[in-house]
Amino acid sequence: MQTKIKKFIRNTPEEDLKSFLNDYELNLPENFKWRNGDRKYHAQLFNSIWNTNEDRKAHLFEIIERIHEMVDELGQAALQAQPVIGSNDNFLSLKSENSRCIWALQNHPLEFQKAEYCASSDYKRKSREWSSFVAPKGREIQNSAEQIEDFKQLVLQHFNISRKIKVDLFDRIKADHNNKEIVVFQLVAYHDGLHRSVQTFDKDEVVTQFISSVNEFSISYEPHSGIVEVVSDYKDNRDKLAKAFVNAFLKIDEDVDEVPLKKFDLSKLNVPYDFMKDVDATDLIDDVKVTLLKLKPHNSRNSTTIEALFSEHRSIYDLAQEWYAQNNPLHGSFSIKKARLSIKFKPTDKNPRGKLLHVMITDPNGCDLKDRSEREKMIGNKYLERWGLMERI
Repeated sequence: MQTKIKKFIRNTPEEDLKSFLNDYELNLPENFKWRNGDRKYHAQLFNSIWNTNEDRKAHLFEIIERIHEMVDELGQAALQAQPVIGSNDNFLSLKSENSRCIWALQNHPLEFQKAEYCASSDYKRKSREWSSFVAPKGREIQNSAEQIEDFKQLVLQHFNISRKIKVDLFDRIKADHNNKEIVVFQLVAYHDGLHRSVQTFDKDEVVTQFISSVNEFSISYEPHSGIVEVVSDYKDNRDKLAKAFVNAFLKIDEDVDEVPLKKFDLSKLNVPYDFMKDVDATDLIDDVKVTLLKLKPHNSRNSTTIEALFSEHRSIYDLAQEWYAQNNPLHGSFSIKKARLSIKFKPTDKNPRGKLLHVMITDPNGCDLKDRSEREKMIGNKYLERWGLMERI
């Protein structure tokens, strides 16, 4: 938490920080002066926050934690997608990500909370907690009390230990992999689970408390594609939740099929390929190289890996030929199980040396782009498909 507080102080303009902290009655030193960029100022402000009244500190820490989670690209995009926030000139004119979070949280707390839901769902997409399903396209969801009640009853029947459920349903705008704006219907739900015990302090004594746990899941529906995405801790629940969603909101009383979104084919990388011939100039890509190949014999579980530095003037194919000569595994009975593409971008003001993006692809459907920025995901997905390495299913 200390690191988050220090980053919050360092990355928030002085006037916005002062306005925000005024409500917390910090005990600042007598010689304290608001001087953003000054180390003494940072240290004094940090100590005042860290040593403030316990009740105020708990609330302040919670707010700083929420802001910290929303300052990256996904969080800022989720805030801008809320019409009341994203269309406001005051929001758009603020100087930093922290300032925009502070303003949105203070002026539109409910919309800020919706943006948190959306960002959380986007973070978990393509993770172990996520599954996608096929549903009819082009349906518009009516946010009616009757439909929400139908959905609640279907979910409570599935989670037969639950007695309470809270559902929030709204629509939002986001960009697809072609950077086009699309409408997405987003549902976030909480339901009660089994009781559990936790240890906590009661003054100076450690005591056991028994609390009712709350579980969370989210569902989104994209009318243009018919894709229903479910985020839930337990995979076995996701198809049931998807079916309950399409039954209540799309009025479809049938099972939904889970779909793998992508399938990779690395056989094309057995020989050199000119990636740059398919690149759009507007994406500022300077060069693309294959820098790692993991190869597996067809009749064995063993493997071998060939790796080349991006700065190496010889290609990975030249090195393989030099090292293995007539026993080059790329020419024999080996298949590629994993590959790394290294994409070099041209210099910009933000990255004067040019950014290097490494993309690791594993046969048949593994790719590490899920943890990258939205721009990197878009670039990677766009070109993996264009280069014939990925098929959308």
